[in-house]
Amino acid sequence: MASHRFDYSVFHDAKAPVIPIEVWGKGRWHNLWVYVDSGASFSVFHTYEAKRLGVRLSECRRFFIVSAGDRRIPVYVTHLAMKIGTSRFRAEVGFCKALGGAFNLLGRNGVFNHFCVCLDDRNETVTFTDHGKERSRG
Repeated sequence: MASHRFDYSVFHDAKAPVIPIEVWGKGRWHNLWVYVDSGASFSVFHTYEAKRLGVRLSECRRFFIVSAGDRRIPVYVTHLAMKIGTSRFRAEVGFCKALGGAFNLLGRNGVFNHFCVCLDDRNETVTFTDHGKERSRG
């Protein structure tokens, strides 16, 4: 079992579980910084990341989330190969322009089921311990 530990990064003048991951797109691995969010059901990246990764939003499954004021926000969903440390897996990712561009969220669905995730605020680290088999070659 591989274990990957990351120190929290400075984010908006405070330490937070913002870590580097890699995402497969356009025939190669791309570095991407994500905020590890155990409260997020699934990962959401800004739509400019879709362009960088070669994801065509028109080919993604679209659904809407409702925000304050009953505003419907489109989210475009696909599955992508990812790496945390040396551990590879596939996860569902939503792309959304309206949720802001401050950070990309790494949520639970498709990620947390591959790892035991420990958010250690006291020591300002996040650790991903892989449950086993390699999930995707990318």
